Amino acid sequence: MKQRKPMPKAVVLALIVVGSLIFAFLGYTILVKPQKKKVVEVNAQIAEKQATLDQYRAEAAAVKALVAPKIRVADVYRLARAMPATEDMPDILIELDDVAKSAGIQLDSISPGGASGGNGFQIVPITVQFNGDYYSVTDLLYRLRTLVSVRHGQLEATGRLFAVKNVTLTPSGPGLSANVSLETYIYSPAPPPAPAAPVAPVATSTDTTSTAATTTTASAERSTP
Repeated sequence: MKQRKPMPKAVVLALIVVGSLIFAFLGYTILVKPQKKKVVEVNAQIAEKQATLDQYRAEAAAVKALVAPKIRVADVYRLARAMPATEDMPDILIELDDVAKSAGIQLDSISPGGASGGNGFQIVPITVQFNGDYYSVTDLLYRLRTLVSVRHGQLEATGRLFAVKNVTLTPSGPGLSANVSLETYIYSPAPPPAPAAPVAPVATSTDTTSTAATTTTASAERSTP
């Protein structure tokens, strides 16, 4: 029996490479490609669901914005503390004195003025005079301005609302003599409009006596030769 010659190594390697490529192609076509297509479809479905969810969230936010927010008791209390409905001048004087002592200042005088009307509130002018150095003066002004503040859209009030309108500093010995003009406010809602005064009807009358007298005189003149 005739013995076969062994295949050359180059041919064997070529067959192995071709077989590997065919196996890889079949594996990609049968296993990988369908899964890849499925992944694309799943990603498309996820994107569609996410768009729908974003739309629902936007609609919910729009509806929530139309609904009036709930007024909490704490918010009303802070608002009433920042702008009370009464002047209560003794309380104003005590609060100014406490803030000044916290800044290391002794107030020499506090001169309140008469309240004047504003748009829904009244303005009370106050002038304070004191002596101190630059740092104590700036500390006092900072404390007055931060009694009422807004943080993250929420009102914070640890005292009345004071607005610093004018500051006059004059050298006095080793320190400064300060004259500070302030304003504080009283909540005062606008009064309801006064009812319109009724319009009196216009009376119309005919002076029959004068008319008759004029007619008689005219007739007499015609009859006179």
